[in-house]
Amino acid sequence: MAGRVVLAIDLGGTKAAIATVREDGVVLGRSRMPAPRMTPAAAAVRWAARAAALPSAAEAIAVGMAMPAIVDEEGRVTWAAPTVPDWADADARAVLESAFGVPASVSFDGYAATAGEAVFGGGAGCRSLVTIIVGTGMGAGAWVDGRVIRGAVGVAGAVGHDRWPTAEGRLSEPAESLASGPGILALARRLDPDAQYPDTPAVFRAARAGDGAARSAIAEAAAIAGAVAGGAVNLLAPEIVVWTGGVGSRADFSAAASRVARACSQPFAVGRTRFVRSRLGAESSLMGAAAGALAVAKGRTQG
Repeated sequence: MAGRVVLAIDLGGTKAAIATVREDGVVLGRSRMPAPRMTPAAAAVRWAARAAALPSAAEAIAVGMAMPAIVDEEGRVTWAAPTVPDWADADARAVLESAFGVPASVSFDGYAATAGEAVFGGGAGCRSLVTIIVGTGMGAGAWVDGRVIRGAVGVAGAVGHDRWPTAEGRLSEPAESLASGPGILALARRLDPDAQYPDTPAVFRAARAGDGAARSAIAEAAAIAGAVAGGAVNLLAPEIVVWTGGVGSRADFSAAASRVARACSQPFAVGRTRFVRSRLGAESSLMGAAAGALAVAKGRTQG
């Protein structure tokens, strides 16, 4: 059973990653290419040709894809992010099945990241897991009893849109306006207009060197992310919370956010919840696509 192989695709705004993955989580081969600007059918044909050169591709029993889009239970895209406009309204599952000749699974990349962590990452073996994804935006996912919680319309986990009242009697900006890579960069620049922060990694480097503005920006973002994670613990009382995404999986950020989350959580629940960094890192969505492919090969869906 551990030897079964699936194909996994992680479609982003600028690149597409393709891999052959064994059922035990071993990645047998990888390939990356620029995200295609063409019809979904043409893109899938190109991916199939690229995938054919990967180790064990001929043995693949299913294909899974993660993408920045809302996908219904039939595999049709009901909303596509501006980075993948060609996929709007596409019957993505049918497109993949036609190109690859095997059963296909398609899911929102945030859900895929959650499935990846639950099946192959730090949550393997857990009945309940929450991912907090902090990268170019902020999102979350919940895994309960072998499935991702999709919600009524497939957008459960949009915690980056959380807002709260301010002292001025208005609503704050959405959580991801600060708790994200761009948010941290923008706040650091506001706090010290004279500083030279070319990008978000530069802010983290400056913080390690003792830069006050950089430290403050990261601390504020971590506090917001931690409060959101605490709310997730209060709602779902999961066994594990996994910090993932380019910012969330950083050791310094996740440690600070976890401290805040514990302070915001119901004491009994949080005492039974572990907070960990992703061990899949940038490949969590790719591995989630593999998990989806394995699920559809078994005749069920991950959500």
